[in-house]
Amino acid sequence: MATEPMELVLGKYFWAVQLACIALAALLAAKIVNLFVEAALSPAPAPPVATLAPRPAAAVEPPALLDPERLARVTGLTLPAEPIGDDAKPDLNAEPVRTSMRVRLLGTLLGGPEWSLASILDLSNQKSLTVMIGDRLLTSTVLDILRDRVIVLNNGRREYVSSEAGDGTPPPISTVTRVVEPQAGAWGQGVKQLDENTYDVDRKEVDRAINNLNELAMQARLVPAFKDGVAEGFKLFSIRPDSLYSKIGIVNGDVIKRINGFEMNDPAKALEVYTKLKDAPRIDVEIDRNGSILRKTYNVR
Repeated sequence: MATEPMELVLGKYFWAVQLACIALAALLAAKIVNLFVEAALSPAPAPPVATLAPRPAAAVEPPALLDPERLARVTGLTLPAEPIGDDAKPDLNAEPVRTSMRVRLLGTLLGGPEWSLASILDLSNQKSLTVMIGDRLLTSTVLDILRDRVIVLNNGRREYVSSEAGDGTPPPISTVTRVVEPQAGAWGQGVKQLDENTYDVDRKEVDRAINNLNELAMQARLVPAFKDGVAEGFKLFSIRPDSLYSKIGIVNGDVIKRINGFEMNDPAKALEVYTKLKDAPRIDVEIDRNGSILRKTYNVR
């Protein structure tokens, strides 16, 4: 059998070579497409998560407190004597008994002797009262505020106020006689209200308040008020109904922010305002009452 020349063989089977080349090219194209599709469908690698170090807690400045001794030196007045409390001389070590007053404890907020609060419901008129240590509670004086009870001194007897209402038993009557000094008259007699936020005040009323800071301090409890850790004024609690504060339209929970434009966020500024009120013909007070700003004007005549 004769051997065919190479040219004839290539010419005869050239279509097979072309088919093989086409198949090889198709295979390469398929692999390239597969790589692109795989890259597109694969999820993107997650970025590295930076670990944040915990932020140090912001330092809280201690509350600004009035210095009674400094106040006495500036004003030239003597410090008030310690309150006598009830007329009887009780045994403070005696175990307290259930209160005789018709009151019930609603809750307490503990913050140390100077900052603890208690909310108590007066069952006789269904009104809630907020008291601190040293405040008057109906016929008693608050001695201590605990988590689940309030210890009071009621006519010479240690009693406790709890979530259970008092039994109504009359407390023992003290037989100790107490000498009461004559008063100079009710506070606020020289105050005349013109409208909701404007008052006329007799100059004698202002002089009496400035010269009797000891007595004025017993008519309400004044504590620094803070917002977001920053002092913004002084808040009043336990305002007596017959006090000068009540006569000039101040209520429990009011925050005194400014007096005659001076910010009341520092005890030193409070003393500065005190020295400038003696001869002021007008006193403007900015008050924060439950988040609303009020401005009260007192015209001194």
